[in-house]
Amino acid sequence: MGSLLVVFLRRAYIVDERLPFPEGLACAEVLRAGEAGGTSALPLLWGGLAAAALKAAQDLAGVLPDTVQTARWIGACTLAGSADISAALPGVGYIVGIRIASLVFLGGAVAWLIAIPIMSAAHPELRHLDPQAAAQAIWSGQVRYLGVGAMLVGGFATLWRLRTPIGRALRESIRMARATQVAVPPREDQDLSNTAVLGGAALSIPLIFAICLILSGSLLLSAALAIALAIIGFFATAIAGYLTGIVGASNNPVSGVTIIVLLAIALLLKLWGVPAAIGPHLAITAGAVVCTAAAMAGDSLHDLATGFHLHATPRALEISVLLGALASSLVMAPILNMLISGYGIAGTPGARAGALAAPQAFLMAKVAQGVFAGGLPWGAVGAGVLLALALVVADRILERRGARWRTPVMPVAIGLYLPLGLSVAIFAGSLARLMRRAGERESNSGPGLLFAAGLVAGEALTGVLSGALVTAGLKLPLR
Repeated sequence: MGSLLVVFLRRAYIVDERLPFPEGLACAEVLRAGEAGGTSALPLLWGGLAAAALKAAQDLAGVLPDTVQTARWIGACTLAGSADISAALPGVGYIVGIRIASLVFLGGAVAWLIAIPIMSAAHPELRHLDPQAAAQAIWSGQVRYLGVGAMLVGGFATLWRLRTPIGRALRESIRMARATQVAVPPREDQDLSNTAVLGGAALSIPLIFAICLILSGSLLLSAALAIALAIIGFFATAIAGYLTGIVGASNNPVSGVTIIVLLAIALLLKLWGVPAAIGPHLAITAGAVVCTAAAMAGDSLHDLATGFHLHATPRALEISVLLGALASSLVMAPILNMLISGYGIAGTPGARAGALAAPQAFLMAKVAQGVFAGGLPWGAVGAGVLLALALVVADRILERRGARWRTPVMPVAIGLYLPLGLSVAIFAGSLARLMRRAGERESNSGPGLLFAAGLVAGEALTGVLSGALVTAGLKLPLR
């Protein structure tokens, strides 16, 4: 469903909006350099080798940490800071540029340098912990929900701002489906037909209905959920597609989109009168559907962005992405079961030392259970909504004044939701681009961008190698 629905978003996000899509641009640069050959590919090669060496030192050898962090108590407040040791994140920051990266960093600074110290003063029971643990507890239990509230507003604001290009794409698809004779668009602008996209997405509805029926035993409730998730799926893929266009597929906060859907579905189920014994299970199932669709949408749009930069045929890529989605669905469950049997999930029965932490999964479970049993930090969600509304107003004022710097909500919401170390690393990469000569800074090509693309690609490929070793039964790090 996610791989299909992005067809309606391709033109709006990639052609009209021109979002950065860091990995998509990086892949395009890799292919261009490979075709050109010679010395033009050297920056890409050096970037890839540097990233691979750093990632191998972390994952395989275990001699470097993933993050450096510090924290201390200042009176009754805890102040914590961190920076991810990563090659790909500065590469992403270099690609997206200072404007977006600075907003992501702003969100992280608000969360970690303002919200957490203020909230820690109101929780004296945490003062027996070390400052880093106290800051982490407040972030995961309270402050992160600022980002959830901001994403909720940002999602609606993004869809509203892009209503014209998205609506135009939908109307054009409907017009072409109804017309008996239509002009053939240029090859670089040919998508799957409207009938194929909607028909393929509709095939998922009976499957969702069957899963919900197994859990609930109610025909009416299962049918309502299946139809609702098909509609919500488009909303979620639209938000996830926009997010991944900003910070990349590797850093796409899909869990934030999923939590928004979980929250909405759980509230609707509670209003429906679904008992607490079944409601959280149904909400988690709904979240799994939307999470998968949103993740696939982000990856698929990066593939289409690569094709856009290389003047490929979108329809061919869309068919290939769909075949890849079907193939991966057949092997994902066995791989996950292998990881769970080999490591276990921390906090669950049978988990052993070195079990997989799965923090996002526990956060989602907390949301689903919290709606039915109580305990959700609604104040933090509301504060995030108010902050996002203020950003929307500021962005509108800046737009009317013709300002170069704007305040779109989504980058700030990402910074609020994700760890500070990620925001710092992305911001550092954007500063590196800012310090280059003006011509190179504004260019979307050149050795600097090739080196950044190599950083992204090198870390990604080494991460795939690490995952293959774990799947094969090796325990990492090897030392």
